[in-house]
Amino acid sequence: MHLTQSRSAAYEVPVVSAQPPRSTQRQETAGFLVSVVFVCLAAVRDVYLGSLFQRITPLLIAVVAFSLCTVLFLPALVRSHESLSAIGRHLGDLFWVNITTAAAWLAFLYALKLIEPSIVQILYSGIGPLSVIWIERNLFAAGGEVSLTRAERLNYLALLATLAFSAGIVMAGLSGTAGTSVADAALGIILAAGGGILISVSTMVCRKLNDAGVTPTALLSLRFPATAVSAAAVLSFSPPSLPGGLAWIDAVMVLALLFIIVPSYVNLVAISLASPLTVRVVLAVGPVLIFFCQMIEGRLVASPYSLVAAALYGVTAVSAAIARQRAIRMIKSVPST
Repeated sequence: MHLTQSRSAAYEVPVVSAQPPRSTQRQETAGFLVSVVFVCLAAVRDVYLGSLFQRITPLLIAVVAFSLCTVLFLPALVRSHESLSAIGRHLGDLFWVNITTAAAWLAFLYALKLIEPSIVQILYSGIGPLSVIWIERNLFAAGGEVSLTRAERLNYLALLATLAFSAGIVMAGLSGTAGTSVADAALGIILAAGGGILISVSTMVCRKLNDAGVTPTALLSLRFPATAVSAAAVLSFSPPSLPGGLAWIDAVMVLALLFIIVPSYVNLVAISLASPLTVRVVLAVGPVLIFFCQMIEGRLVASPYSLVAAALYGVTAVSAAIARQRAIRMIKSVPST
């Protein structure tokens, strides 16, 4: 993935401009449809796993899912000599991709266990653009402070207010997980937001590896070993009570494939086809869709406050994405000197 502008680069996916307009339009339409499929899969995943984790530890799913992902995508790495060569030159980056990905995913899975899935998704996804902006302004601003347009500042402030509102209703016991202890609510919020920040860092480093020549599918085979190993290590120190026999292994493998590996791959396809704006607009409706999936599943209370939070997130996320896209166009339109 390549992009000339650095600001919020982890959330931008380039569009190949050499294609004829009709071909580009077909690709954009396909990307939109695949993004919709991903959002639907992710909504079902979050709600189902949130319920499942009330009965079994998230560590078990993590071990199976990410081990399986590594095995399934390993042939893509073996076939790509360019990827192997690039990885050899960037072992340090690969290390940090593994560490940040492991921490982000484990935090996300445990957050699903503790608080309402729609709120988890709001915090996990919403903190991403904000954390990328902060990181680039304070850590990677090579040529001085990264500037934001006035529209971007206002929209990011609105997005931050939405995240604060979402966290507030969880702490006040007004979300769908009414009755959750204050400690569990606070921990769930911290895990969801912290996981969102870490996955943003992971995405930025992944983008660096992609720019160096590692294909996205090849990177999928090397992104998750630390996640599987760390989950297995923790699991070994606190073994849960597992069902008798070995039949449960097949069930967990199917769950891992359907709810983690397939959505991850579908998302990869979506961002390779559609423009950044299209992907982010579709993703913005995710929490609302998750909310209605929660109602169908029936485990959680139908909280109107959670629905308001999901709707506010959709509006502010779309508005921020549009402001970001306009800012990029302004940068591109300025002639280089």
